[in-house]
Amino acid sequence: MKLSTHADHSEEQVGIRAEDIHKWIDGFFDAESFDHFVKTGSKRGFNPYNHRKYRHCAEALEDAYHEFEGKYTREQIKAVFECHLRDDYDGFIPLQEDFESGMFTEKYHESDEPEELEKILSEAELSEYFKGQAYYGQNKHNNRTKLSAGFYWRVVWPTVIAAVLFASSAFTIIVPVFRDSMMKQKQGMIKELVSTATSAIEFYLHQEQSGELTRAEAQRLAAAEVSELRYGIDNKDYFWITDMTPVMVMHPYRPELVGKDLSDYSDSENKSGIKLFAESVELVKAGNEGYLEYLWQWMDDPGRAEPKLSFVQGVPEWDWVVGTGVYIHDVKEEIDRLSRNLLIADGVIAMAMLGLMASVLLQSRRIEIDRARAETGLREAKDRYRALVEGSNEGYVLVIDGDTVFSNHTMRRMTGFGEEELAGMKIWHLLEPDNEVNRFADEHLKQLYDHTAAAAEFEARLRTKGDEPLDVLVSTSRIFFSEKNGHVISFTEISRGRRDTLKAFSAPSAAQGFPIPEIQQDIAAAKTAGQVVRALKQLPDLVRALTDSGVKPAILRETIGAAYDAAIERFIFQSLEESGRPATPFAFVSLGSNARHEMTMFSDQDNALIFADVPKERLTEIRREFLVLADEVCGKLRQAGYPYCPGGIMAANPKWCLSVSEWKKKFNQWILKATSETILEVNVFFDIRNAFGSDEQVDELRAHVRACTEANPEFFIFYAKNCLGYKAPLGLLGRIRTERKGTEKTINLKECLKPLETFGRIYALKHGLPTPGTLNRISELQHTGILKDETYRELVYVFDYLWQLRFFNQISANAALSSNSDDLDVSTLTDLERDNLQSVLARIPVFQSRLGYDFLGSMQV
Repeated sequence: MKLSTHADHSEEQVGIRAEDIHKWIDGFFDAESFDHFVKTGSKRGFNPYNHRKYRHCAEALEDAYHEFEGKYTREQIKAVFECHLRDDYDGFIPLQEDFESGMFTEKYHESDEPEELEKILSEAELSEYFKGQAYYGQNKHNNRTKLSAGFYWRVVWPTVIAAVLFASSAFTIIVPVFRDSMMKQKQGMIKELVSTATSAIEFYLHQEQSGELTRAEAQRLAAAEVSELRYGIDNKDYFWITDMTPVMVMHPYRPELVGKDLSDYSDSENKSGIKLFAESVELVKAGNEGYLEYLWQWMDDPGRAEPKLSFVQGVPEWDWVVGTGVYIHDVKEEIDRLSRNLLIADGVIAMAMLGLMASVLLQSRRIEIDRARAETGLREAKDRYRALVEGSNEGYVLVIDGDTVFSNHTMRRMTGFGEEELAGMKIWHLLEPDNEVNRFADEHLKQLYDHTAAAAEFEARLRTKGDEPLDVLVSTSRIFFSEKNGHVISFTEISRGRRDTLKAFSAPSAAQGFPIPEIQQDIAAAKTAGQVVRALKQLPDLVRALTDSGVKPAILRETIGAAYDAAIERFIFQSLEESGRPATPFAFVSLGSNARHEMTMFSDQDNALIFADVPKERLTEIRREFLVLADEVCGKLRQAGYPYCPGGIMAANPKWCLSVSEWKKKFNQWILKATSETILEVNVFFDIRNAFGSDEQVDELRAHVRACTEANPEFFIFYAKNCLGYKAPLGLLGRIRTERKGTEKTINLKECLKPLETFGRIYALKHGLPTPGTLNRISELQHTGILKDETYRELVYVFDYLWQLRFFNQISANAALSSNSDDLDVSTLTDLERDNLQSVLARIPVFQSRLGYDFLGSMQV
């Protein structure tokens, strides 16, 4: 849709055009490549709709607020933004994840991807699939099948009836409509003409009213002027005037009628019998104007009469009726000509339809046979998919527009409910009531039915029909049909055993210098993205083997982090091999735990892209090139098991794909104008590791950050307060403070680590340490004398303990290493383990007191 059309719609619906907002939403549209795509039908690596995922999604609304803040209100920005998206997606507002769905692409982008289809099925296989190979092989005798009676009723007779209806409609609809159109044109014309004549009379009426003329003199002059008015062919069409008696006041062609009473005057000699002047008076009395059809002599030929249409209008001040008429015989002539042409066209169409009918009959046998094959193929496809779903070990529910339309056998077996019972209830009714574990599940499932929830994966506890508890892992994903949208919800039963969360602490430590895993070597040698993914699939087994060997946490972290770095490097290298290395230097950087190498097996991806400064007029073009690259890399990382960042902190987001100058402006805003809100946003960006590309851009940005913090020491006050905002889960008496989730008493281990991460980060910023890892930062602080040896050892012990506890808690809770859980059920620990954990947590306020003293000038806890 054109920008102007979007603006018209928003102006109509919202009250403002806001073309700048519409332009911003479509800002990454590659017009040049799209023109090439339209002309040639293809362009290697080009998807004409790829730009939409960046700003055609609900997540981009916050960016729109930031972009147009101060120019429009938030309500106006939201209204225009949603109006644009609803125009493009038939009233639907997509999420960014929807653009990864092939069903979404097919529905809303009208995408035709024969190359991708060819990878799944060959042309021959595809043909056999839809025609039904088994059916074809067993029913070759159907080639001799005669045409069924149903075929005649479906094809032949409807065609004949349609032809008859078309022919008759020409005379029952087209001809009357054509006549009405011509008559309306005539009526409009003579009404305007009479208005001109009455305007001339009004001049003399004003002369009388002003006293400049007597009524008799004014009427005489007015009648004389109107009698001179002419129009039409040879200027022979005229106006007449009568009074309300009616007595003829003026008639230019029939002077003998002037002064006569015309109450009984009719065109009886022309066989119409209409008392036209008396009828004219009645029309004026009823509505001061009106139309009249009658017969009248042709021009000035008294021997010829033709149909005529007149319009009359009253002059109430003088009791006059002014009228004029036009001959309408030309309408009848046009209708006769149209009827002849329609008859000829009907004849030609009838001949053509006979030819088409013959062709249809000749091809009918093939059509009938192919239809039967297609029907059988579709039945077979339905049976295959149903067998696949029914045979799954996971429970599946299909929800379309808020209704449960399908549940598989496993789901019915797990819950004890029948198919009709599940169809008659909302899925959240299966959740165990008053269970804290189900709080998120209940909210998410209700939003899902309202089409306001994104895809998600979470744990829940169900209540079966037999009132038994059932722990499940729930996964939801959005699907898109041609007419309706919906969700697929899967349920995987969780078998919970006793958690041996601390087994690695008692195992002997592995020897130093653990060899580089073969995974990294396999990734480095991978030729395709699929080979990289296959290599990463070995990582859970490797990690489990390492944990069984009792290796130190540092080796686990380095193994996971190095595999992630290797995957990024290889994915980018492969993408650049296909598209070519850009001329503009750039760096693809990891952020947060990715950069610190403190990932677990369940960490999502946090990354960004920095490219060298370019002229302003080329900025959008260059950014678009890097967004394509970043989107490919982030998508491949997702396929490899690293989920998208829920907060959208990824290089594929235009907000975090910036030039060096743009990044500097970001950090200026975060540091020089620091607030408690901006500190929350900037945290992850202080942990940077160059995963691929030029070190120059990263080093320049680091130097800028250091210069900004040195020039603005007040920033550390805001940041220190933020760091102290992360509290250890301890009560007033120093005992562990838990949160009840169902029957479990839990603490969040990820939150326990944050005070230590922020401790290392703020000191690294203060002293200009470029190392991103928490323990590496702490180590450098100890080497430079900023931290005492005792404090250093305590920090390392506490960090390793909590990280390893979190890591093994995830492993024991998720044996397949496929889903995340940061909540530790404290009740599963032994008394010794609980006391040890309490002692470790008790050191966190001590570290924070040191931080508060150094940055706020007083002891802070």
